[in-house]
Amino acid sequence: MINQKKFILLPLFFFAFTNATAQDISILTENFPSETEKIGENQVSGIGGDIVTKALEAKKISFKMVWSPWKRAQQETLANSDKKSFVIPLTRNSEREASYNWVAKLYDADTAFLTLKANKKLDSIADAKGKKIGVLLGSSYEGFIADAKHGLSKADIEAVPNDATNAKKLDAGKIYGWYSGVIGAVAALKAEKIEISKIEIGKNIDREENYIATAKNTPAELANKVKDAIESFKKTPQYAAIIKKYAGK
Repeated sequence: MINQKKFILLPLFFFAFTNATAQDISILTENFPSETEKIGENQVSGIGGDIVTKALEAKKISFKMVWSPWKRAQQETLANSDKKSFVIPLTRNSEREASYNWVAKLYDADTAFLTLKANKKLDSIADAKGKKIGVLLGSSYEGFIADAKHGLSKADIEAVPNDATNAKKLDAGKIYGWYSGVIGAVAALKAEKIEISKIEIGKNIDREENYIATAKNTPAELANKVKDAIESFKKTPQYAAIIKKYAGK
């Protein structure tokens, strides 16, 4: 009699379990200090991490963090083998526009050149000409300064796979400047225990819109559910507090 009940309940449990997890999503990102900062295997902090996780938790959408080098995170999101892969924080620009479903804007981020105070600061793209500039490989920052219209030599652009390397190179004088989002760059310097007082941040070069995005073949119902969660959270005092904490706005 007991075995019969187990036999009957097992299919019901399996059905309930598969339905409960049907809306789960995978979030792909790299460990970016103060943006999507890894604090546990399936835990993320930083401005992007805090916004996304709190928004999803409020709507009871479960998620799995997938930590990967940034370029690979984008590639795997577009491959979308599980049909529920999302990437954060992805800058929306003309080069990427047609490739993604731009689910919801998370926050704005200012970009600038960072230099050592011993050197002349870089306040514009023109100031950076002829100087060795570090940048994150596969990022919107790399695409921006490598654009031929800006006139920078490709030989002077050193793209590396993580910002810890850029911070160390800048501190050691191996690059003249580092082009990055200010929020992430300052956090990376702190993580590497490099004194911020040694660093000069130039004038704002650009303001980027950072999104949670997915591939075009993600089911519309799932993408819209995630969008609703983010947009609802953006109307709360919690969202304003996160922006102020990380961006000072």
